[in-house]
Amino acid sequence: MLTLHLTNGDSAASALARSGLPGDIVSWRDVLHDGPVPPDDDLSVFHRVRAEFLAGRGWSNLMAAITDFEQRDARLDDVTAGDEVVLWFEPDLYDQLQLIQILARFERRAPSERPRLTIVPADCYLGLLLPEKFAPLYAARREITPEDLVHGRVTWRAFTSSTPDELLAVTNRLDREVTARTYTSDDLVRLPHLVAALRRQLEEYPDTDAGLSRSERQLCEALSPGAITLGKLYAAHQVTESWVWLGDVSFAWYAERLSDCAHPIVVHTNGSRVIAPLRDTDGRAFWERTVQLTSFGQDVVRARADAVRANGIDRWIGGTHCTQAQYWRWDARTQHTELVPGT
Repeated sequence: MLTLHLTNGDSAASALARSGLPGDIVSWRDVLHDGPVPPDDDLSVFHRVRAEFLAGRGWSNLMAAITDFEQRDARLDDVTAGDEVVLWFEPDLYDQLQLIQILARFERRAPSERPRLTIVPADCYLGLLLPEKFAPLYAARREITPEDLVHGRVTWRAFTSSTPDELLAVTNRLDREVTARTYTSDDLVRLPHLVAALRRQLEEYPDTDAGLSRSERQLCEALSPGAITLGKLYAAHQVTESWVWLGDVSFAWYAERLSDCAHPIVVHTNGSRVIAPLRDTDGRAFWERTVQLTSFGQDVVRARADAVRANGIDRWIGGTHCTQAQYWRWDARTQHTELVPGT
């Protein structure tokens, strides 16, 4: 019998490898909260769409990304009913999106062809754990049920939908059905962190107050008192999250989006625009540079101006493409999305 451990990326995989637990380890590398995420019924199309986005941002080589996706998915295809797949995923948005993608993949299989699926009760960040902490989590792993697989499929379908309506409906339904919010609060729950992660994803739509996503608002509010370095700005942004999920590469791109636009919101103190470094370059100088809000940015933070009306929008959130022709806003007060027709 093969034991296959699936986890979020290289940091957690390295920590898991040092634990000495038996089995193979596969890292599920993909920043699903960024860029287009279409339905993955046709994996070759899905691989290319994701790889083209990553390559377009300079985050990966196109063919290397496609190869990584193909090899990763081939490992899933190779496991059989006599094997066990152990899911190691943290509570944050980055991990929970990967988790539902994997659950949806296994739900498509006939029950007789599925491996044993288990999940470790991780109410923590795995990459920070000492090696000896992994064995107790492994011993406490819980069986994934057919109902959990359905939750994965339905949620993944909603996340890859062309509108946020289905995702909001699924999130609200799971909020009623899955009452535990941590593993430690319920010995039976398998997906306690999913609702909060999905809600956090919905908060990435521009808000109804000033057209800022939650990530953008947190970035701007951290700058509101005055100029600071991008490194300190990233740290200030992270502490505003219940569970940190945004990597430095994505954060740098978010800062660039707020700067490289018709009406910049964030600029360097000399007035130049913020341009994110490519992954293969030395980015230390980028993080040491000081940035500040523009006067327009101060108006946006105070809801005296609207970022989307001034700068437009062209952003993928899962399978939903927000453009000037049609986009959605998030109302934090009512916890609902609002469709904005083309202007």
